[in-house]
Amino acid sequence: MNEIWNRRLKKYQSMLLRYAKYVFNDHFVLALLFFAGGVGLSYSNFVKGLPERPFWWEQPTLIIILFLIIHIGKLVSLLEEADKVFLLPKDYQMKDYFKLVLKHSTLVSCVIQVIFLIILAPFIIRGLQWNLTMWGILLVVQCLLKVSYLLFLAVRVYNTALKKFSQQCYFQLTLIAILAIGLYLNLVLSLILSLGLVVIIKHSFDKSAQQHIFKWNETIKSEKERVMTLYRFINMFTDVPQIVGQTKRHKIFDFLLHGTSKNVYLFLYSRSFIRQSGFSGLFLRLLFLASIIVFFSPNYLFSLFIICICLYLIGVQLFGLYFIFEDNVFTHIYPIDENQKKSAFKKLLGKVLLLAWLILNIIAVATPLFEVKYLLIPAVSLGEIYLITGSFLRSYIKKNT
Repeated sequence: MNEIWNRRLKKYQSMLLRYAKYVFNDHFVLALLFFAGGVGLSYSNFVKGLPERPFWWEQPTLIIILFLIIHIGKLVSLLEEADKVFLLPKDYQMKDYFKLVLKHSTLVSCVIQVIFLIILAPFIIRGLQWNLTMWGILLVVQCLLKVSYLLFLAVRVYNTALKKFSQQCYFQLTLIAILAIGLYLNLVLSLILSLGLVVIIKHSFDKSAQQHIFKWNETIKSEKERVMTLYRFINMFTDVPQIVGQTKRHKIFDFLLHGTSKNVYLFLYSRSFIRQSGFSGLFLRLLFLASIIVFFSPNYLFSLFIICICLYLIGVQLFGLYFIFEDNVFTHIYPIDENQKKSAFKKLLGKVLLLAWLILNIIAVATPLFEVKYLLIPAVSLGEIYLITGSFLRSYIKKNT
């Protein structure tokens, strides 16, 4: 089992390194630095404005944040579909395999907890008037609660009774209660309780591994969902072979197709954009991400930069929709001029970009601190749309035809 785990872990890490160069490209790193700088400046001003006496909302807010951070990261089991057949004779050895899973998942998860607690340190120390020792104890408590969460997930691969809603609620409430005890009553008591929770769940894992059969289907399904979530994130930056676009009819958006039936290609492109998750899903994800960043943007120039990047990414990613019907023989026998095809795609691309432009500019400009210089954002971004639907699109079609 050690050999299987080591081989799969090495393969998994190689995959992450291979895609990392596409995710952390120059443009993304630059945008990330601007975003981190803006958020860091706002966070610094927020912390400086906190009074010596804590507000009533600081501790409940911190409990919610810490509770949510605990749920970042799941078990990395690296199990595959074929394992339920070929590894079935080693069912009794899966406990040893999951010890390696827990060891790796705990190490990665604790690093994530430390990073988030370091980010929250100024708010905790300044807002709650704590010292560095108290913050260190809270960090240990947070890591222990994360370990207990991972152990809880490991127990569920044997004992499906813990998947019941009531059992999950009891465990989640226990986590919240331990955090509340640490922030409101006594940190040392919270530390003892979190350590006791780890011991109890570890004992439950050992007992379940002896009394129950390993749940292959549920565990493999959970690992598939985790990996697909990772692939969907990577797919925002580069093509991932494992991601296959799904075509579904979304009836609630049928009203958007009204008036397109008289134009063959406008109808085809519009319907393909709405129905194919590869295009509509990418548009919604980029728009949502940009909206969040613009909403928390510290100044108008940063908002303008994010909006221009978002519109460019949406436009370039949608260029691939132009050739989607090239393999369909019937589109080549239509008695339709090629210019109508270009005009239809340009019209759809313009509408999509204008929708994104409208939403992002409303978020950017509709601020209590509005100044005339904020009008630069819609003006420049509108000019970018003209370039994307004009010279950029013509150059792309000419290059790929």
